[in-house]
This record gives sequence, structure tokens and C-alpha cells, in this order.
Amino acid sequence: MRTILVLVAVAFSFAGNADETRCRHLVSMTDLDRAIEPGIWVPADEATPAHCLVRGVINRAIRFEVTLPEEWNDRFMFTAVGGAAGVIGDTRTLLGRGFAMASTDTGHEISEGVAFYNQPEATLDYAFRGVHLATVVAKEIVEHYYANDISYSYLQGCSNGGRAAMLEALRFPGDYDGIIAGAPLFRFEEFVPWAIAVHRAHEKAPLTKDALRVLDEASRNSCDHLDGVRDGVINDPRLCTAEHFDLDELACRGGARSDCLTKGQIETARVVYGEMRDDEGNLVSPGVPPGAEARGDWAAWQLAREVMGGESIISGIGEMFTLIMRHDPTFDLETFDPIRDRDRIHRAMNAFDVGSFDLSDFADRGGKLLMYQGWNDYPLRPQRAIAYLEGVEAEMGRSETGDFFRLFMVPGMLHCAGGPGAWEANYVDPLVAWRERGDAPERIEAVQPGPVEMAHIVPDERMPDPEPFERPLCVYPALAHYDGGDEDASASFSCKVP
Repeated sequence: MRTILVLVAVAFSFAGNADETRCRHLVSMTDLDRAIEPGIWVPADEATPAHCLVRGVINRAIRFEVTLPEEWNDRFMFTAVGGAAGVIGDTRTLLGRGFAMASTDTGHEISEGVAFYNQPEATLDYAFRGVHLATVVAKEIVEHYYANDISYSYLQGCSNGGRAAMLEALRFPGDYDGIIAGAPLFRFEEFVPWAIAVHRAHEKAPLTKDALRVLDEASRNSCDHLDGVRDGVINDPRLCTAEHFDLDELACRGGARSDCLTKGQIETARVVYGEMRDDEGNLVSPGVPPGAEARGDWAAWQLAREVMGGESIISGIGEMFTLIMRHDPTFDLETFDPIRDRDRIHRAMNAFDVGSFDLSDFADRGGKLLMYQGWNDYPLRPQRAIAYLEGVEAEMGRSETGDFFRLFMVPGMLHCAGGPGAWEANYVDPLVAWRERGDAPERIEAVQPGPVEMAHIVPDERMPDPEPFERPLCVYPALAHYDGGDEDASASFSCKVP
């Protein structure tokens, strides 16, 4: 008996050594275009199973990371990062479920800030090429390591990561079988001028932390109840019109105070909430819907922060914009008109932007696109996602679009995550079931987890912490409808088209 146990132990020892050896030998995939480090075998811990970790660089600049679990489920998940990229995204969370994972910094480091826009190649790597090239190399590494083909490849990302995800579907439709695109930054051509206009209004009459609290309380008190449930969330902000939420009623009488708004602050709020239209009346930028104003998105983007040297995020958009436009000698940020000058920036933004509604190549390959968008997303206002869906439906047909593209709107969610709504949801399983079994998602269960600290939002600490509750997320245009019963339970709600 002892001999058998020794032999079993030796067998397991050799298996471990074999995994470590294969991992280390991934360095042999190095060539003229990519430098791949020897893989490192990472033992299991409480959070993560044993896996091979391999890092490398493509074209001297595009850093990437691949993780290969000991027990592989034949699937691959790539994480596209948000913001200005410059960091490696998540390559760990799905290892316990058997996914091989990968991510890239897209070709620059976050310490550079926006200086990478000075380099044409680095700019294009950030715009789209970095994710595509890292995808190609990562998939080759996965298949080489396991000596087997990937059955299904998936991509997830939010904000800039959502933009990268959309560009993969549009420009490289063969890279992925299924894509999760959260709050995608569809068009720099729209976002940048809007941010500049809002910043200019804010400079004239700044909205303070107290002002955001006044707006939050007023919008919530005016519109939270419109869906029949008082839960701190405006279920459909489109219904929160001036008939319910009148900014003029918030005006200070007899001098500025912390519980009211000055005339200038009301005008700034109108700019943020309001639509931007051109001289012919065409909508060029939607406004921010009412709700969750003091929950952290408005403050993070619009108010000055010590960690940013006393600047705000939108105050730095001009620097980025100037670098993108550096080849135009006539460009002057100070005289740039955010409404009338958009046509002149189209060419400079072309590499970044999702410029087509035709996703037929992705759909014809069996690809599935699941998009989610918060109703209270400050920088990437939700109407943009709805407009893109409607554009695809007009281009490809409503029924045909529904076969491969579904949008889930998230009441009370800020930019990508957080907020007073039920924002925490599992989008991976519904996408996998849709792509692999044909089970198209009709609703996705979501929860409000309670207080969660996040680096990208700055909530007013005076606001009450949200209590946990459940809600279904519905395929747009359907919304969660309260049917009676426990208001905190998802089962008390059905998905209905208003």
C-alpha cells in the first residue's frame, strides 16, 4: 500500500513539473514581433486556482498578460481596460471557472498620462490595434499551451474598454464569438466637445459639493416615485421632466446658501442636463439624465480633486484634445466651438470611433453582443447607447438585430458601476448561454450590494448608504415593472415595454 501511495505522489509531482515546464517554455514563442517572458507557475491560494502566468510585449510597446488555469474549460476571456488604458486589466476573476484570460495596456504606461498621443503609433495602438494584436498573440499562447483549439473566445470591457469591444466587433469580427460592451465610449467626436462645453459652463458658475446634494435630493424627491416604488432610484429618467423636476424651484432667495442654487449654478445644471443642438435643431449631444447627482459620478468628473493636482477630469480633456489635433495648425482650443466645429475634427477622431451601424460581419459569424449602460452615467450619457442600438436596427432590421445584439439599461447605475441602483450583475453567464446554446437573455438579475468603495467615483459622505435589494435588468426597450410584493425582491418585478 505504501508503494502505491509513493507512486501516486510521484505521478502528481511529475504532473506539476510538467505544467511548470510547459509554462516556462512559452518563452519559445518569442519572435521578431513579440517578446514573451518565461511563464511563471503560480500555486493555488484561497482566491485563485493554480495557473500559468505569462507576460510579454508586442512591437516593443504593447504589454500583455495571459493566465492559463490548471483546469481549462476550452474558453478564452479577454479584458479590455477603460480610461486612458496604460494598465493591464483583469486576468484572474474567471480562472476558478476554467477560463483562460488575457489583457493588455494597449501600448503605453499610465504614468505617461496622455503624452502617448504625441506618438502616432502609440495613438493607434490605444485606439484599436493594441487590443487586436494582443488578442491574436494571447489566443496563440492559449492554444499552444493546451495543445488544443479554443472553443469560444469572449471579450469584456467598460467605458474605453467598451469602445475597444465595439471596435473588435466592427473591425475584427473574427476575433471573438461573444462580446460584453459596458457603457461604450462610442465616439470621441461627440464626447470631447460635450465635455469641453460642460467644463466651460462649470468654470463660469461652478457646481459645488453642496449643489450636487441639492440636485440629488430634488431629483429623487420629484421622480423616484414615478415607477410606483420609492427605492432611491429613478427607474426611467426620461420621465423626470421639468413638470416634475423644476430647477427654478431650487433658486436661492435672498443670498447664496448651501441648501439652494445660485442663478449661475442653475444655468450650469441646465447645460449638464440639457441637450446640445446645432443651428438646424439637430441633436449633437444628449444631456445627463436626472438622478444620483451626489453619488459620485458628477463629483469625480466635474469637481476638482486633490489626487489630480486640483484639477477635474473634464478640465483635462482639453489637453488630450489638443494633442489629438496637433497636426491641424489652425486648431485653437480657446476658440473651438463644441457645436459648430465638430465636422473639422472628424478625421482626427476616425481611428477611435465606432463609425458604422453595420455589424453584419460579426453577426454572420454567429457573434453575440451584450451591451449594458447605466441610466445615471455622467460622462457617457445613456441616450448614446440607445441611439446606437436604434441605428443598428435601422441598418440591419429590428428582428435581425435582436438575434445578435441586446442592450440592458441599468437604473441608478453610474459610469460602469456603483450608484443607488441594482448595478452588480453577472453578464458572462448570459452571454455564454446565448452564444453556445442559443438561449437569448430576456432579463438579467442584478443586486444593489450596499456600500462598495470604488476609485472612480467620489460619493458625498453625507448621503445615506444604499441598502441591498434586487432588480431585473431588462432587454431595452423593456423596463422593470413592479407587480406587487416584496419591493426588494427581483421576483416582484417583470420586464415590460412602457
